[in-house]
Amino acid sequence: MEKNKISNFLTPDISYLLGLITGRGEIQYNRDVKKIIIDFEYKNQKVTTGKLDFDQKLHIQTSLDKVVVRLQNMGINVSKDVSENSISLVLKWDKEDIAWLFIKFLINGTRFSYHDFQVPDPIFESTEINKKEFIRGIGDVTGYVRPSNYYGFSKPYRHRVYLEITQKNWYLPPQLCRLLQSVDVPVQNINYGHPNLRDPNNKKGNRFWAKEHQMKFFAEDYQKIGFYISHKEQALAEFAEINKSNFHTSIPLCNGTSSRSKTKPKHPDESDHELPKEIKSKHFDGYKEICNCLNCYMQN
Repeated sequence: MEKNKISNFLTPDISYLLGLITGRGEIQYNRDVKKIIIDFEYKNQKVTTGKLDFDQKLHIQTSLDKVVVRLQNMGINVSKDVSENSISLVLKWDKEDIAWLFIKFLINGTRFSYHDFQVPDPIFESTEINKKEFIRGIGDVTGYVRPSNYYGFSKPYRHRVYLEITQKNWYLPPQLCRLLQSVDVPVQNINYGHPNLRDPNNKKGNRFWAKEHQMKFFAEDYQKIGFYISHKEQALAEFAEINKSNFHTSIPLCNGTSSRSKTKPKHPDESDHELPKEIKSKHFDGYKEICNCLNCYMQN
């Protein structure tokens, strides 16, 4: 008889919630109140994506109504908090019930913020549906489908989806890459917020490089995951169809090796105090070298 594993108790709903928390969540609790706050940010209320014009605020609010119902059906007290540049889901517990304890156990440890959350180990052992729901939760809070995200130097451009991970969290991108590969979604590129990648010639200075990590995917590949946030899903469908009409080859899953031979100059910020110890004072010519230092499963 197979021994019970934590992954056996995961459901699509729990997996999706764990993705939301990992991507943009924060745990706050004291003796009286226990909260998890998940932010859905937007810089501009109106946005044009391809041929479509969206009111981001309206689309996020409407999409979150279904998410709220989904969480309420799990017995969680949840509400929406709307501000000028973001909408937050606020999950509250008055006591340490089984849902709170289970979520805190899976996501927390000694971590309290998306700045250092990692993929919970049971997600890697779970079903394909649960893995995709976790990634969709990450994408709903960190994903962007913009015309400017294209790949190529001349038309037709190949449109991409970006997952923008907080620059403080260096360990999440290679973990997400491993999870995505397990459901046959190739990562086209990871643009880490590192001086060798973001400002290799040190032309902009002033720590310009210290921005979010960008995980990049071709739109047609990311359709295997998709979004619950409606304007992101509509834009994804439009760009994926454009790509399919212009490109007929797919990229392979990463095997841990790089074909890039171009070297980058040494950057004065390679020893920056905010870089994690695994990569501090090291020089990198490509993103896969950074992945290797951050325990890439294909290279370690």
